[in-house]
Amino acid sequence: MTAPEVWRWVRGSVVAGLLAWLALWAWPYWGGPQTMPLTHLALLVPDDVARDDPTVQAWLDAAAETGFPMELVRASALLRPGGYPLDAALVVPDTVHRHMNSALVAHLEARVRAGAQLMLVHDAGVSDMDGNYHPVQSRLSTLAGVRYALYEKLGPGMLSEQVAWVDGVAVPWLRLPPGKLMREGGESPLVSTQPAPQADEELAVVSYNYGRLRYPVFATSGSYDGQRLMHFEGGGLLAGVRTLGEGKVLFVNLPLGYLKLRTDGFFLHSFLRYFAQDVAQLPQLSAMPEAQGALIMNWHIDSAKAEPAMEKLQALGIFEQGPYSVDLTAGPDVDTVGDGAGMDLDHNPRMQAWLRRFVGRGDEVGSHGGWIHNAFGLVVDKQPAAQSIPLIEKNLASVQAASGKPVREYSAPVGNHPAWVTQWLHDHGIHAYYSTGDIGMAPTRSYQDEKRGPADTWAFPVLSYGTYGTFEDAQAAHQSERDIAAWLKDVADYCAQYRTVRLVYFHPPGIAMFPAAFKAWMQHTANLLRNQTLRWITMAQYADFANQRLQVQWTTVPDAQLQGAQLLSASHPHSLAHMAWLLPMQRYAEPVVLEGTAQIDHDGHYWRVVAGPSATLRLRLPALTTQPLPASATVKQP
Repeated sequence: MTAPEVWRWVRGSVVAGLLAWLALWAWPYWGGPQTMPLTHLALLVPDDVARDDPTVQAWLDAAAETGFPMELVRASALLRPGGYPLDAALVVPDTVHRHMNSALVAHLEARVRAGAQLMLVHDAGVSDMDGNYHPVQSRLSTLAGVRYALYEKLGPGMLSEQVAWVDGVAVPWLRLPPGKLMREGGESPLVSTQPAPQADEELAVVSYNYGRLRYPVFATSGSYDGQRLMHFEGGGLLAGVRTLGEGKVLFVNLPLGYLKLRTDGFFLHSFLRYFAQDVAQLPQLSAMPEAQGALIMNWHIDSAKAEPAMEKLQALGIFEQGPYSVDLTAGPDVDTVGDGAGMDLDHNPRMQAWLRRFVGRGDEVGSHGGWIHNAFGLVVDKQPAAQSIPLIEKNLASVQAASGKPVREYSAPVGNHPAWVTQWLHDHGIHAYYSTGDIGMAPTRSYQDEKRGPADTWAFPVLSYGTYGTFEDAQAAHQSERDIAAWLKDVADYCAQYRTVRLVYFHPPGIAMFPAAFKAWMQHTANLLRNQTLRWITMAQYADFANQRLQVQWTTVPDAQLQGAQLLSASHPHSLAHMAWLLPMQRYAEPVVLEGTAQIDHDGHYWRVVAGPSATLRLRLPALTTQPLPASATVKQP
């Protein structure tokens, strides 16, 4: 550094440090809140940002979908004398909270040192209220644990696109699904047939169509004294968690909200769950019925080639399980009008019989685009909606006539799903659709063009085998059947272990390319079904459950009768049946039902509380070491 740079750095650091020291010293005298058991998440936003701001809504949606109560807290409320209580794990988001005054910067540091849990994201607080960067580094660098936003040194180059690398130790913590990671120099995604990753091994994040993923990140400087989770070339920090004073900080150097608005919500959901459940150890409303893992098998039947392949599937054991999501393109053509390569469902008695068989099994028969698979899929985003809608309507009507059931789910040919399609589907009673956005995620209310679709309409992101979206792609790239078999098994085990759901999709001819792998998968999933750790579910079935789950209202508050314990109260307009909570056993002793009905068990890591059919449920959540409060003691109930 030059002498002027050193002076500016010293001056800025002294001012910021003095404010932080004063805030910490004055904490108890000023009325700063004292440490108390965590009950929920809080999203810190400036006073002038609306609740319906798309980035704010994306964070609130993510919290609801991952199963953690989140409230909005304004910057002024945090700074108000008496303070915002320390019963919330605080999230400072990117994009909407770039500007921050020095008082709030100092307060956040003092708050963490006093015992708060903080998730700090990307560009939060990198500039002052006038939009100016600190002359040397972000004022929140002490919280993050590294110097970043190095504007004077790097100028605009302080922010650049970098390949994202996950440290091996973080794979289970961030719950990265099979197929999402690839070793350096590898041509196949990481699966269980390969050696398990070492704790310090570098694994690239990959995705269907994109290969290794690159993200806009801040250059960082200095050694990191916490647990690194992700990094970029040269050892720069992408994410890590560290202790500061009595509290903890999860720093994520990725623009999570920005990415979520652009159909890449994977890391927002991943890091938010990790922060809420593993760092803050909050109770979670499971996203799954009975908190049981599930798989969605989505078939795309889009040409005449599918019919002979389907005849071969019986021997693989497919029809011994289910239900599945089976979506069809019904027209007589595929690439151009008149090519005759399509299913021609209206005049195809054999396929009509297949549809009746699917319906009889309980499968969900859905619509796959607009009548002519490729011709429609390649232009639907380029032509006016008015030209595409008649084709969607024609396909839907044909499928519905053949199945005798209303169409309740949709998949887009070649993955081309413009935003207007989602609203059209919603208006026609369809609340579930396959998606090639948000790759690797559980079902979500997806954002396109920085806007969310209808609140009750769910995208089902495909889980890809690395960069390969279909078995046909994998075969063309000479992927081994052994690795395909391992990936399929790993996906089933992942869903069972983490009590989550993922969608895998196939074309019947693609399944026939890897028959041994598929048969072994069916045998493995049959075992998981018998053990009741996995179930099959359709897109439409899950959307029905997810919309019921969104109506659950629940809170945890301190228990006035038992020191250190909490009370969990939940209600639903009709019934809580099939709703389930997961409670960290590191924090809680066995829950006690005070009102309503529930079944309680555990897996060694979480208490699982499955609600009965009552509309209300009230639980006591004892801490691992609790005792009755003395008669003179009181706990203020919010």
